[in-house]
Amino acid sequence: MTQQRSEPGGGDDREGGGAQAGDGSPAQAAGRRVVVLTMLRTVLVVAGLVVAYYELPMDKPFGGGYAVALVLGLAAITALLVWQVRAIARSPHPRLRAVDALASSVPPFLLLYAAAYYLMERGEAGSFAQPITRTDALYFAVTVFSTVGFGDIAPHSQAARIVVVTQMIGDLLLIGLAARVVVGAVQEGVRRNLT
Repeated sequence: MTQQRSEPGGGDDREGGGAQAGDGSPAQAAGRRVVVLTMLRTVLVVAGLVVAYYELPMDKPFGGGYAVALVLGLAAITALLVWQVRAIARSPHPRLRAVDALASSVPPFLLLYAAAYYLMERGEAGSFAQPITRTDALYFAVTVFSTVGFGDIAPHSQAARIVVVTQMIGDLLLIGLAARVVVGAVQEGVRRNLT
């Protein structure tokens, strides 16, 4: 049985509002609206990032400037995740906010590495087992993230291997540490909402 909070309007700790399922109340409609708007925003952000990845000019080889951009991008993603964790703990819908946090942190992480891989291959042919397109680079970033590692694309140059190792370490941190922190923030948010 779900515990009821003693707030005006009979809110509870379930995502999406404070009414019983199926009663069609204004609170339930508002809850559905929050879920739909959050999911829509997430889909639009991810779609925008993917479009930017494919449309932005990436015609210069990977060099010192791009290495700095990779580090700054990773710092920005870390800052975004820290901000998201704080927002989760304060949110009236912490579970929904956590889904939004992960959906807005993982795609930029993967796209950042995909861009690095694409630029590395453009700058030094033979950095990977085969020439790679933007789609190949994104595919490779996702296979490294998911630890599937089909072996059809593999880093050959030392620089490419170093960048792949940084992604692997980042993957472990993002999956392990960040997921644990997000879960903790959800628990804190739910606890706050119940009191």
